[in-house]
Amino acid sequence: MKAKYLYPILLSSVICTPLSANERASGDDEWEFLLVFPMIWTPSISGTAGDADGRADIDIPFSNIVKNLNFGIMGDFYAQKNKWLFGFRTNYLHIKSDTSSTYSPNSPFIPDITANIDVDATMSLNDLFGGYEVVGGLVLLTGVRHTYSRFNVGVNINGTPIDPIKSSGHQFDWLVGLKYAHWFNKDWGLSLTVDSSIAGDNDVNRSINLAGMYRLSELNNIWFGYRYLNIQNDSGATQVDVTQQGPMVGWAFSF
Repeated sequence: MKAKYLYPILLSSVICTPLSANERASGDDEWEFLLVFPMIWTPSISGTAGDADGRADIDIPFSNIVKNLNFGIMGDFYAQKNKWLFGFRTNYLHIKSDTSSTYSPNSPFIPDITANIDVDATMSLNDLFGGYEVVGGLVLLTGVRHTYSRFNVGVNINGTPIDPIKSSGHQFDWLVGLKYAHWFNKDWGLSLTVDSSIAGDNDVNRSINLAGMYRLSELNNIWFGYRYLNIQNDSGATQVDVTQQGPMVGWAFSF
């Protein structure tokens, strides 16, 4: 287990905004709940992944994800009473990519070299956290994040396959972070959540979520925004340095 300093700019694990002061109609002494589902996330992915025997570059742009109908789906549940907040979030992402490139040597005796790279990647994140509202709208967060990652990278050179690079593993990290939410009026609000790992299996596990909120009714909201996630692990069975970032949109129901 490695200990890490908290980065000056913390980055987010909690995508959604728990109940704001404007939503606490039932009083501070009662539990209030928020369910966010579904939340669709369509990120681009870049970085490297593999194991001790080798790594492969990963570069999956947003256009490729849309083309292949690969996406991430998230669900969140929050419970708040007085200034205390508890929650659980799960996230699943499956990506496939098939790229090809050809190198033409400047020699009549050396044939063209064509390389095909197939990437099949699955990542799942599950957060269990608690928090305390220190001032209006600002919540200190801490919790545990479970990360599962599986990468299968196949390489084919001029029609001849070589041994694929495969890796998979489970990691656990202790996170700390901040969440701030503000409603500008009865319909529009903004949420910013940041977090980073301070100890755990990964060297780096950090993210940021910026979400706009539009209130459809007293109990229903639409959330939309942008999410960034970066995970680095250079010493585990699964070695990754992967960044995922892209737009997200979803439905939130409070009760």
